[in-house]
Amino acid sequence: MAIVLSDGLSVQGGIGRVMTYLKREIDAHVPDIALTVHPARLTDRPVLKHATVPFALALFATRAVLGRVEIAHINVAPRGSTWRKRLFARLARLLGQRVVLHLHGSGYDEFYAAQDSAKQDRIRNFFASADRVVALSPYWTRFLTEQMGIAPSKIVEIPNGVPNPVNPRTLKAGEAPVIAFLGLIGQRKGTDVLIEALAMLAQRGISFRAIIAGNGAVEEAVAQAKALGIADRLDFPGWIGESEADAVLNGADIFVLPSRAENQPVSILEAMARGVPVIATRVGAIPEQIDDGISGLLVDPGKVAPLADALERLIVSPDERQSMGSAGQARFARDFSVAACARRFADVYRSL
Repeated sequence: MAIVLSDGLSVQGGIGRVMTYLKREIDAHVPDIALTVHPARLTDRPVLKHATVPFALALFATRAVLGRVEIAHINVAPRGSTWRKRLFARLARLLGQRVVLHLHGSGYDEFYAAQDSAKQDRIRNFFASADRVVALSPYWTRFLTEQMGIAPSKIVEIPNGVPNPVNPRTLKAGEAPVIAFLGLIGQRKGTDVLIEALAMLAQRGISFRAIIAGNGAVEEAVAQAKALGIADRLDFPGWIGESEADAVLNGADIFVLPSRAENQPVSILEAMARGVPVIATRVGAIPEQIDDGISGLLVDPGKVAPLADALERLIVSPDERQSMGSAGQARFARDFSVAACARRFADVYRSL
């Protein structure tokens, strides 16, 4: 079978990371299933990436005709991803393949609502034509059934899964608490709000250090930190890979993700797996990941002062950081391990 991703496993972001984890787990522990990763385009370079979609479709068709694809597991996100993946789903059905649509991407409900009625019809038909639709949480199951009219019998809820960490956390007593952010730097992930909240903490005399790692609007974020006088407390390493992210999270006291829109962020799960308490926003499926006040703290998106207050609360309370981190780690082990994720996907594949 084939997993269809926009740029294969090299894609920067949560979808690529969770598919890397899933393929690795199935390759190692599910011998009756063979996964092949297929790109939906052959480059991520501007302009050229769109021009390569027909070639990616042709390559996919060749693999299917040669019998190398029985099920097409197609990852779907808002905007261009939806329209590209419709082509792959249609081709797979024409070639007699079963289709699993896996709904990712932040703000798919907002994306769908913003389309005109004709485009909404095309999106609904796209999802309704699949053999199975994977939702990451009850929030997205409700969206699929109530807003898009997808039959509940087609929907399977499978949360994202991440591996158990290999390396132990390496916190150093007596040092300023480390706040970590991993993700696309910019307005959607709320890094502008985060930097303002960190500046507010500095004005209150709170000691901290922050690592804001990711691609995107890095230069703008650095300029904002400089303008607010806190650039010396913040590190901006850019996009970091799996091993570097592991090191950042293992050394973090608090993980923060103040997004304005999300689905089910992988970075939150990776923090939970390491026992790092999480501060995030009440958007998408995040309230279904984080038990507010138990495994982390939730605030409304776009609000600087509440975010600063939540950060201060955990910075000054090591005991609360410990208890929330432990609660999050227990929740991860129960619901969000990659082993559990792979078992559930294997069941879906076998059922088809």
